[in-house]
Amino acid sequence: MSQKIRIDFARVKKLITLVILAGLAIGAIIFAEMHYREIKCTGIVIKLDSENERPLLSKQDINVMVTNQGTDYFVDKPLDEISLHKIEQRVKKIPLVKSCEAHHDFSGKIIVSVKEYRPIARILHFTSGESNYKDQYVTHEGKFIGTSSLFTPRVLIASGPFFTGKRKELLDERGKTLIPLFEFINNDDFWRAQITQVIVAADGGVVLIPAMGQTYIDFGLPIKIETKFKKLALFYKKIIPNKGWNTYHWVHLKYKNQVICD
Repeated sequence: MSQKIRIDFARVKKLITLVILAGLAIGAIIFAEMHYREIKCTGIVIKLDSENERPLLSKQDINVMVTNQGTDYFVDKPLDEISLHKIEQRVKKIPLVKSCEAHHDFSGKIIVSVKEYRPIARILHFTSGESNYKDQYVTHEGKFIGTSSLFTPRVLIASGPFFTGKRKELLDERGKTLIPLFEFINNDDFWRAQITQVIVAADGGVVLIPAMGQTYIDFGLPIKIETKFKKLALFYKKIIPNKGWNTYHWVHLKYKNQVICD
């Protein structure tokens, strides 16, 4: 009987301890919430994450969007009256912004963390007669994100009839096939230095423009990309050393198991 009483007493003691801990936790939450309501904004901190050689955005550009063109003044405003979600949505309206997260600390600072896109190519609209449309950087997701007034990164140039009209992205069936081609060139040190421009015909056929020489490379549709570049590598290693850079006007890679030069 006494053993059972000792066991029950241990259970009661454990239960009381849990109740006390829960009460302390609730009290801490209530205190933190009351304290939070008393905290006022002491400033905005912009953190910009860029994978580009230099940022395409300035912190000032971001701050303008955070404050809604300067019309929304946060300093000395209670934090519980400031919508972090609204701040994030404003910043995400900048086409060059890939993601935005806003939070605050207990000193009253609102920290806005922004990550910008890393473009893989620049679409030149003016080369195809569409002077009313601005150039666009394109991301590996196929999104067009405008350009930057701060910095022009060295990326692959793309132009041609494929980009005429009101094309706003490369998310359609044909547009998507260009992304692996752009990425293949960007991810290879030799081809990134050698290929400067891609001209895309209305049907999606591709011509590559090299940095050296006057030879155009008829790539065909952007399929079997690795195989075609292996054939092009043979042209650079075997033919150019013997024939020179300007012997041929065209190199055709689109034919199976053949490299045709003329």
